[in-house]
Amino acid sequence: MSVEEVMAVRNYGNATLTEDGIKILDQQANETAITGNPQAINYDANKKGFDVPSRTTISYDRVLFAAEIRHPELSLAKHKANERHEDKVESEAKLLEITFADKKGSDLEPKKITLSFSGVSEVDNVRDWIMQESYRESSVKRSFLIIINPHGGKGRANKLFKSKIEPILKASNCHFDVIETTHHGHALKIALEMDIEKYDVIACASGDGIPHEVLNGLFQRPDRAKAFTKVAITQLPCGSGNAMSATCHGTSNPSYAALRILKSPELRMDIMCCSQESYHKQPKLSFLSQTYGAIAEADINTNFIRWVGPARFNLGVGMNVLQRKKYPCDIYVKYAAKSKDDLRNYYRSHKTIASNRTVDFQQQQFNTLKDEDFNLRFPFSKSTAEDWEKIDTDLTSNISIFYAGKMPYIATNTEFFPAALPDDGTIDLILTDTRTSISKTARILLSLDKGTHALQPEVVYSKVVAYKLIPKVKKSMLYIDGENFPFEPLQVEILPRLCKTLSFNSSYVDTGFESM
Repeated sequence: MSVEEVMAVRNYGNATLTEDGIKILDQQANETAITGNPQAINYDANKKGFDVPSRTTISYDRVLFAAEIRHPELSLAKHKANERHEDKVESEAKLLEITFADKKGSDLEPKKITLSFSGVSEVDNVRDWIMQESYRESSVKRSFLIIINPHGGKGRANKLFKSKIEPILKASNCHFDVIETTHHGHALKIALEMDIEKYDVIACASGDGIPHEVLNGLFQRPDRAKAFTKVAITQLPCGSGNAMSATCHGTSNPSYAALRILKSPELRMDIMCCSQESYHKQPKLSFLSQTYGAIAEADINTNFIRWVGPARFNLGVGMNVLQRKKYPCDIYVKYAAKSKDDLRNYYRSHKTIASNRTVDFQQQQFNTLKDEDFNLRFPFSKSTAEDWEKIDTDLTSNISIFYAGKMPYIATNTEFFPAALPDDGTIDLILTDTRTSISKTARILLSLDKGTHALQPEVVYSKVVAYKLIPKVKKSMLYIDGENFPFEPLQVEILPRLCKTLSFNSSYVDTGFESM
């Protein structure tokens, strides 16, 4: 061992293990930490590293990796330092390099520190203990397929991945492969043809379009039951719309989302199945939303200001709504909760069920999906089932906003469906009316970020298990998960707990709906 290597090994702090994390007892040096591989040591005696203050605790949820440092000289050094405790030398001489996600500005970045652990004789293997506690709700061995849309996020997706996401993934020593999409529909083809045995998670470094493609690529596979049982779909926010990340990871920051996909437990969520005459033999899956009216047209009508990012959504919606443009239609629904009182009760009961569900990854078991789980209860037809209810034509002939969805957030700062839950077996449906006054309409629009618009008396908010929308105008827009679909009648129903995703608290983010 060289002099530099010996110096590096001796630049360590003393630490112990607590219930919450690794507690730094004292910091003997603040030099750049080393790796456990003598050939990989990159130590510069003149280069200062970072300083972790004494009594600091590195929480397990920030620990990315732990590696033992094994050098013959360590035993001798430890022996001399513990001459009065010779009987404990062997059990206390545990030197580890800890890699963790540390906050830097608004982001996370990986850092390393070398620590000597004492007072942990009851732990057989300190390194294994730390890794187990750090990944207690997930798996250290997750394998990821990262699909990047290089055009996402105003063309910044690649840069965001390289600078914010990849360093976190590499520091964790997880396995991941990266594919960049080259054209529309490429992600669908990737999911359709991929070897599902190689990966546990498909992480979409994109907006909401790539998760939609991946979902439908898996849906078109001959072995789709096996694919949906095996593979989770998640999002790394690199687009203009990052609804899945906001809903499941509670963040639109790529570095925090990278940590979330490493640490979060698996969650099964309902998926919406969409049918239209144009593709009735091959229905399409939707994870996020379907929209008609002011919001649907807001997207296409603001393409010329796409460069402003997510703000164009609010501008477009405000412009259409305040113009009082009507989008008449017929809407048939099968209700689960019709009134807002019914909706509150439904939300409370199903949230309680979800909170009682175990989040212990080791005990968490998901049923193996079967082919019949993909069967539709209400196949597409020109007629509707007898137990469906037609919404009052006084409302539907004056529709301004028609929005159906499954996630509380439809964009990073837009909490459109505050009562949405991952697996309550329903679709949230919101309708607004052009007859609402301008002042009340403005109040609704200004409260979209907080979700309180949903409880205003002028907003119709319900939960349905299925619906049919029949537009009554000749030309407009119909969007599903942000993608433009044929402008014709649309029928949608829920497919319970079909898709596996990752969510940091074993549910969607808490919207505070109960206290609204």
